[in-house]
Amino acid sequence: MKYILPSILCLALFTTDAIAQPENDFCTDAIDISDLLTGEIGVGADLGPFSNIDATGEADLAANLSDVWFDVAAGEEEPSVDQSVWFKFTGDGGVYQMATGNWCPGSAMYANDTQVALYSGGCNSLNLVAANDDMMYLWDSNQGWWYSIINFRAEEGVDYWLMVDGFNHYQGNTFQGVSVGNFCLHAVKLEPTTEHTVCNNARNIDAMFDATSAANPGFMGPFDDSEIGSGIGMNPDADMEGTECWEDATDDGSVWFSFTGDGNPYTVTHSQCGPEADYMAYYFGFDSQMVIYKGECGELVPIDCSEDINPDEGQWWAQVGFDSEEGTEYYLRFDGFHWDNDFYDWSAEGSFCLRADLGNINGISESDAALVTDVYPNPSEGTVTFSWSGNDSTADIYIVDVTGKTIASLLNVTRNEQHNLDVSPGHYIVQIITNTTSGTSRLQIAN
Repeated sequence: MKYILPSILCLALFTTDAIAQPENDFCTDAIDISDLLTGEIGVGADLGPFSNIDATGEADLAANLSDVWFDVAAGEEEPSVDQSVWFKFTGDGGVYQMATGNWCPGSAMYANDTQVALYSGGCNSLNLVAANDDMMYLWDSNQGWWYSIINFRAEEGVDYWLMVDGFNHYQGNTFQGVSVGNFCLHAVKLEPTTEHTVCNNARNIDAMFDATSAANPGFMGPFDDSEIGSGIGMNPDADMEGTECWEDATDDGSVWFSFTGDGNPYTVTHSQCGPEADYMAYYFGFDSQMVIYKGECGELVPIDCSEDINPDEGQWWAQVGFDSEEGTEYYLRFDGFHWDNDFYDWSAEGSFCLRADLGNINGISESDAALVTDVYPNPSEGTVTFSWSGNDSTADIYIVDVTGKTIASLLNVTRNEQHNLDVSPGHYIVQIITNTTSGTSRLQIAN
């Protein structure tokens, strides 16, 4: 931990202009961020910006962060805790996803690269709860993917301490600098899926299909399927019938959902939630897999299996289609892909929503299928790529702000074409209109 020695106290009094450490440089001076815990599932909150400029670090906390943080300096064996700042809150019993980022006004950070650690207990007796280095280490830091994210259960009445540190950059043995600057904090409360890991305890989602119409998709979530948040992990004894398309051939903590057919055809997609959401439901790599069954638990009949919607375009989320029979019971199995980079292996997990569209993506022509839209990277600093399903190769695109005002129009856009949006940081709805159909996506523009 950080300590101020009496022998240097006088010197510190004369150097405050030269070295202005953040007010929350020490655990004991942590800033209260209880406002991030909204207490309502699907409601997010933001705070910031905060700064780690001129902060100091806690070398004695590094050992417990091995294999979780990856900024090991040249010649060292443990990660670095270089310029960290502290935050605190008291748990309310809910499950949350909490992230650092650059979406709030005034945020700017070298390399957009943080690492976080969440502790319980007290400043003199910290117990590590969760830690993360990058949201997605394979993706572009300029688009914010090297910021950090954690899912956890905030036990009611327990005090928590969040440490945010800048990544220590090396190229070979050459020191490149520590990530310092201003960043934001975000959190959203999630629905845990602890009780829904077997068919017999499937979570009912009839409401999603009741809300689905030809003009509007239905959404459910956000759900949590993380090991720390919901206590879900790999199940080596799980029945894998129907999962033949899953390339990893493992149950990485499957979550089960149930619904009753109404006679309509549907497509169900792993989603980042509806267009009105004030948060991004982040799932590692957005890399999921699903199976849809009908029948009764123990005697299920697989209908459709999905691994990736479009792996060639980096769209690793799952999508299944089916023609529902009125009165028939259906079960949806949602799972995260099992990653292995030769040094570590882990399960994709996090926060996710489900989206239902009228029309079976497998049973009708592509031109008549429910339009599936995508805008990426998301969040973005302004440069995005627009994509959509179907045979139409061009579309008109409209960017709509939270008040419903259209603030940008792009006509005759070619699919997978990149555009630089000159809009302010915030949350937007992207309307994509082709010659035959239309759809919407949610977009977050970061600072």
